[in-house]
Amino acid sequence: MNEFRDLPGAARRLIIGTASVGLAAIALRLPQLFHWNKWDVITWLSLTVGSSIAEQFSVAVHHHTETENFSLTDAIWVPALLFARPSVLTFAVVAGTLLGHWVRHWAWFKIVYNVSQFVLAITAAELVYGLFELSGDLQLLSWLAAALAMLAYFVLNETFIATIIALVEGERLRKVLALPAGLNFVHAAGNVTIGMLAALVWSTGPLGLPLLVAPIVLSYLVYRGWVQSKREEEQTRDRQRMQALYEAGRALFGPLDVKFDFQPFLQLVRKMVDAVGVELVIADNDVRVYSSEMGLFLMTEPDGRDHVPERYVSTRPGMSTYLARISGSQDIHGVLAVHRNVALTPAEASLVEALASQVYVKQENERLFQETVQQRSHLADVIGNTSDGIFVVSQDRQILSWNPAMERITGFSRSDAVGERCDGTLRVRLEHERSEGGTIGSLELESTETQDALLIRKDGTDRWIRYTSNGMPDRDGRTRAFVVVARDVTAELEAERMKGDFVATVSHELRTPLTPLKGFLMSLDQGMVEDSPASRHEYYGIMLRQAERLERLINDLLDVSRIDSGKLAMEPMIIPLTEFLVEQIQEAERQPIARPVTFHRPDEPVWVSADPFRVGQIVSNLLSNAFKYSPANTPIEMRLLVADGRAVVSVHNEGEGMSMNDMERVFDRFYRGESGLTRSTGGVGLGLYISKRLVEAMGGQLALESSPGCGCTFSFDLPMTAAPSGLVPTWSIGALAAAGS
Repeated sequence: MNEFRDLPGAARRLIIGTASVGLAAIALRLPQLFHWNKWDVITWLSLTVGSSIAEQFSVAVHHHTETENFSLTDAIWVPALLFARPSVLTFAVVAGTLLGHWVRHWAWFKIVYNVSQFVLAITAAELVYGLFELSGDLQLLSWLAAALAMLAYFVLNETFIATIIALVEGERLRKVLALPAGLNFVHAAGNVTIGMLAALVWSTGPLGLPLLVAPIVLSYLVYRGWVQSKREEEQTRDRQRMQALYEAGRALFGPLDVKFDFQPFLQLVRKMVDAVGVELVIADNDVRVYSSEMGLFLMTEPDGRDHVPERYVSTRPGMSTYLARISGSQDIHGVLAVHRNVALTPAEASLVEALASQVYVKQENERLFQETVQQRSHLADVIGNTSDGIFVVSQDRQILSWNPAMERITGFSRSDAVGERCDGTLRVRLEHERSEGGTIGSLELESTETQDALLIRKDGTDRWIRYTSNGMPDRDGRTRAFVVVARDVTAELEAERMKGDFVATVSHELRTPLTPLKGFLMSLDQGMVEDSPASRHEYYGIMLRQAERLERLINDLLDVSRIDSGKLAMEPMIIPLTEFLVEQIQEAERQPIARPVTFHRPDEPVWVSADPFRVGQIVSNLLSNAFKYSPANTPIEMRLLVADGRAVVSVHNEGEGMSMNDMERVFDRFYRGESGLTRSTGGVGLGLYISKRLVEAMGGQLALESSPGCGCTFSFDLPMTAAPSGLVPTWSIGALAAAGS
């Protein structure tokens, strides 16, 4: 009963109605049972047995879920229609169908329906045959009457079977009726022919009936073979369709990193549903229309707010167009259009809908892939362009990734590091010494605290790094790798060291002039020194020089502050550089540590536009530096040259010279070389830094040439200008003051 309840309501109503009418037809024949003779009973029994046996050799034609069975039972009804009583034939149909279906264990409602529709069909055949009022003798009209009667039987029988199948499967009745190659019509004609042949043999003598076994068996084999061939053809088409479906799916889910061509996919869809043409419209940022014949043939921007893909499907008069929507995201819309001469069946429509959903999945995968690529590219750009070194180390301390900053910090390229052991690539000096004999260790990855390490680069030099290590968990929460972020802090640590040295040096340099000042003042105050005019003059001179030294130090510190803040003011004037340099040399030679200065100059006057105070500061710093770092009794040379419209001033001193490392850092703030002369001469390491920045502020460059044992040559250039004429700002010396003003 459960199986019957699962049927559609229309199918259940058809079964009940057919059974009711069938019972009425049987009831009309019941009174005739009392008029049967023994031959009628024998005939009924023979027809019942024959029809039940024939039902066991039916040929099945499968629809989607239901089966239509074709047997040779109809051939038995033809001679019975000609020679037997109508009631005998009717009850033989009832008994034979019941027995045949019961033996095959059919469902009760199928047996009821088949018996009922057979009774109604054979009753219709009996009525048609009875209209001719023929006698028992066979004649041409008998064959015509039998043919028409069986035609009525066939029409009703086929209609009843096709209707119930269509209702159960939800198919159109026309599709169920139209079997391949008209199998049902051919089968009916064959059965009628065999039945008429049996009637003819019976009329000539019952002994000839065994001769009909061969044509009946052959007919059955032909029917079965024919149905089998049609079934194989259908299976072949199904396999081809499934193969096409598989190829379509494989075509859709190809590589995501190449431009996808939809035309092969559309051609497969066209082949799958026997379509005239297939089109695909995809509307996201733009609208693209693909065709199975032409590929991509339209690409345009959406028309304002009109983002409806159906508008872009071509119109093909006389054809049926099925549209399967592609949707599922606010960013992706589309439609898969199938143009065919006849409408798609529900199964074919479902297939097209499934393919449309696969197109959406394809587009969504491409969108997610592009987003992933963009995110990875963005992440790679961030990691690749950050100044911090970033690398990943596995649990077994194997390097998995290595960004460009790590290449700059360590000197090891990505190919050198990835895949290698962390301990072999990132060697750390455990002792905070730069000696080659220091113990070599490795980075500590287990701790999450910020740590400093002295790293040995590929070229053997040392760099200080500050790094943090964080575990990278897997899906189970266990640490599978470590992400290490490292930063080169060598300059910071060096700056901190230099800051400490600067504080100590400045403190010493400040105390150096203050000590004699305080001593002389205390001695004068307490009357502990000679108080003659000559002595006081000497004491005042010493104190003045110490005050000037203190003033220079303070001015240097102020200049550095102004330079760093960008507030260094310049007051350019036209300067006669030759005379200016002569005066600066004379002033410098009055210093206590002065050396003789040889000045080489051109014969022609040299005029420059610059700030005279700052130029004097530069020259004073260079001469003072030369005095400090040249041995006693060695000359200092100054040269003034003219080259390419610029005045070049150079100061050369003999002495130890500088190493390449010192030359690279000599213009840094607070830097002082490591030679013995440096320690004996004092200073805070600001003069050259200030001089370089002053020269650059006036449009020139300060350079150094040196090598160990050959002394040093500092040179700077300034832009030349024409000699002054008229009232222009100039720097004057002596008699030039009136002319310059």
